[in-house]
Parts: sequence; structure tokens; C-alpha cells
Amino acid sequence: MPELNFHVADLTPTGERQLLAEYGYAQLEQIPGAAEIMVVLATQLYRSPDEFEIPFPYPGSKVTLRFSATSNTSGIVTVRYNSDLASVSLLASGKDQNADHTTFEAFQLHLLRQLHDTGHEPSFALMEIKERPLVATVNFLSPPEQGPQLIVALADRCFAAVYFRRHGLA
Repeated sequence: MPELNFHVADLTPTGERQLLAEYGYAQLEQIPGAAEIMVVLATQLYRSPDEFEIPFPYPGSKVTLRFSATSNTSGIVTVRYNSDLASVSLLASGKDQNADHTTFEAFQLHLLRQLHDTGHEPSFALMEIKERPLVATVNFLSPPEQGPQLIVALADRCFAAVYFRRHGLA
């Protein structure tokens, strides 16, 4: 049986699509540190499937991840470094198109409000991405230290792999 993959869309803070790539669970396991991150996230997701917030258990990482389900098959992940917002990720499984759309629409409305009268035009690229399952991530900052940089860079992809596997999609 072929491996099930999921899609990752990296977006700018104004919502423009920078990258759309396909990932697999086994592919991520090959990245140093990713397997350990996925074990931590899978355990937490099993314990608290609707909402949780955890610090990453690595000395000095200063990185936390918060998950909040917006439906049974979609959700929002925020990653913070030193309590500063590092990224926001939206998870859309494709199992419930209305739930996916509602999750994306809520983020799009928030983006519109935040960018109003700033001189920056919000993009609607997120609403045009049809690939599923999908994690769409807006990156806001990268930590200055290498260890936390790796955790922040992998957090959305590792959580997506765990989340979509839980739903039988990855």
C-alpha cells in the first residue's frame, strides 16, 4: 500500500502562498529530531484531542505549541518562542469541506481585520488551495538559536503528520 501524504502550504504574514509541498510521515521521520517531536505530539493529541498547550521538552527550547480543534477534522496550531508568536497553522483534513472552509474563513477574516489601514493588502491565496489534507502555515519569526529554530521549523509539519495519521490520512 502506498504511503499517504499530506500537503504543506507556507504563507507570508499577508496570506500570500510561498510554497506548496507534499510530505509523508516516513519522510519526516528521517529528519533528525522529528521522530521525537512526533512522539511527544502524538501522545498529547491522544490525551487531549480537542485542545492542549505544551512546552517542547528539550532543554532551553523555549518553544510551546498550542492546538485547538475547530471541528472533529480541522484545527489551529500556534507555536510560540519565548511567548512571542512564531507561527500559526491551519489544519484541513478534507473529510468535512464545510469545517475546512469555516476554519480558513475565520483566519481570513482575522487577517483582513489585522491588515486594515496598514498599507498591506491581504491575500486570499489560502481560500484557493484545494489540496487536502493540508496544513497552511504563516511564519512570523524564527528564533535566534539553532535548536529552537529547528523545533519551530518542524513543529507544524510534525503536528500535521501526527494529526492526519490520527484521522487515517497520513
